[in-house]
Amino acid sequence: MKKNEKCAAWLKSILKDGDMHLCEIIRDAAKAEGYTRGDLKAARNALGVKTYHMFDGGEATENWFWYLEEE
Repeated sequence: MKKNEKCAAWLKSILKDGDMHLCEIIRDAAKAEGYTRGDLKAARNALGVKTYHMFDGGEATENWFWYLEEE
């Protein structure tokens, strides 16, 4: 299995619960697993990961979340 495929399987195992996950936490965990930001981006694209940008009082925050839509 290629590194990008392993990263995609790893990412799917995190996102399969259907919840939104703070992307910074996922990026930190991916780095700890030995995956690069490029690996993570390829995995996100392969899985069709959706993003959500949090707003507070009409103002954008720094918080971005990742999630998978239900199949």
